[in-house]
Amino acid sequence: MSDYEIDEIRRIRHQISAEHDHDLRKVADYYRNVEQELRQSGRYKFIDEQPQQPHPDNIISAT
Repeated sequence: MSDYEIDEIRRIRHQISAEHDHDLRKVADYYRNVEQELRQSGRYKFIDEQPQQPHPDNIISAT
């Protein structure tokens, strides 16, 4: 990506944040709503990954 494209992405992200008073909860709600609208449109395919369980060898026991 060119510097112009990266700058444009950053500008748009900042604009979205400013429109929501730079409040993380409001911004997250905005993105969740956008995702829901995109899912309902049927124009895009989403993959919902299930959280992976840790492998037993990677679990540290508290002793």
